[in-house]
Amino acid sequence: MDLTFSFNKDGSLKDSGDSGLKTLRNALASAHVNVLLGSAFSQERVPTLGHRESWFCATERMMREESNDDAWATALALLKAEYFLSIMAPLRGARPTEGQVRLVETLVHLVRDRGAAVAPSRLNVFTTNYDPLLELTLEELRVPFNDGFVGSDSPVFDPSAFSRLQYEQSLFMEYSTQVTTVNVMKPHGSLTWRRDGDRVVYSRPDDTLRACLEGCDGLGGLDALKTLAGLLDSECDDAGLQELHDLAAWLTADEESLLRRFARRYDSTLCVVNPSKRKFEETLLERSYYDLLRIYANELDRNNALLLAFGFSSADEHIRELTVRAAHSNPRLIVAVSCYSKESRTALEPYFRGLDNVWYMVPDEGGHVDLDAFTRGLSWATRC
Repeated sequence: MDLTFSFNKDGSLKDSGDSGLKTLRNALASAHVNVLLGSAFSQERVPTLGHRESWFCATERMMREESNDDAWATALALLKAEYFLSIMAPLRGARPTEGQVRLVETLVHLVRDRGAAVAPSRLNVFTTNYDPLLELTLEELRVPFNDGFVGSDSPVFDPSAFSRLQYEQSLFMEYSTQVTTVNVMKPHGSLTWRRDGDRVVYSRPDDTLRACLEGCDGLGGLDALKTLAGLLDSECDDAGLQELHDLAAWLTADEESLLRRFARRYDSTLCVVNPSKRKFEETLLERSYYDLLRIYANELDRNNALLLAFGFSSADEHIRELTVRAAHSNPRLIVAVSCYSKESRTALEPYFRGLDNVWYMVPDEGGHVDLDAFTRGLSWATRC
C-alpha cells in the first residue's frame, strides 16, 4: 500500500492513513537513516542542467560516428566550457543558504537526539551534486563529517573511511560515547576531488576552479559561447546539432586552440561526472562511482533501513535501479520520497508500483514540497 503525505500550510504533515505518521516517526527514531539529495538541494546556488545532457550525449555520439571530423571534438570542448562557466564557476566563494542549513541541522538532530543505543549515531548522505555546499553547511554547524579523504598533508580519497565511527572519551573516567557524524558520499564526484595520477586527492573548490582556467584567459569572452547558450535553451535535435557543428567549425584557429587547451585542463583537473549517458571515459572516476554505489546498495539492504529522498529526479539510472531493487528485496526498508508536485509523484510511481514500503510526500493541490516544506515536515513528524 502506498502511503501519501501532504503538507499543511503550517508545515505539519497531513496523514492520509491512520498509522502513517506514527510509522514515519518510529522509522526516524530507530532506523539506519540514509538521505539522497538531488539538484533541488542546491538550486538556489547552482543552476539546473536544463537540456545540457541531450547536447552532450548527441555530440559524443557524433564524435564516435564521425571520428574524422575534428569539429565534433571542438563542439564538445565548447559544451564543456559553457557547462563550466555557467554551472561550476559561479560556485567560487559560494556559501550555503539558510534553507540548506535548516535541513541539515534537522537531519543531524534526527540522529543525535535518539542516542547510539538504537542505531549508530551516523547519518549517510548520498548526493549527485558536486558542489561543496553540503560540506560547508556541516562546517558552519560544526558537525563532524567524513568525506572519504584520509590524511592531513595530502588527503587521498579512500571509500573504506566511510565505515569508521568516532567516539569521545572522558579524560578522567573511562567512559566513551559515540560522536554523531555525517558521511558525505558523492557518486558523481565533487569540486573537492582532484586528479593525481591514479588517485583522487583533496582540493579546495576555489583552487580546483582556478586550476581549470590556468592558461585560458579570454575563455568567457568567446562569442561562440553566447550563441551556444541560446541553443541550449531547447532539447538537442538534428537541426540544432548541425548548428553546433557549424559553430565549432567556423571558429578561428586561436579560438579553437583556446577551447582545446581548456578542455585538456578540464579533463586533467576535474573529477566529476559529465551530464552524459556515457558517464565514464576512464577508470579512476568509474571505480570511485561504483565503490560509492556499492555502499549505497549495502546501506539499503540493512535491516530497518530508511531512505529519505529529496530533489532526486531518478535521472541517474544506476541509483534509480539500485533503489527500486532494494525496495523490492528488502521489506524492512522504507523509502520516503519527497515530490515537488503531484505531477512529480505521477512520474515516479511506475518505478515503485506495487510496493507498500515506498511513501510519497506530496503537497496539497497546487502546492509544492520545496526545501523549506520538506524540512518543516520532517521536524514536525518527529514531534507528533
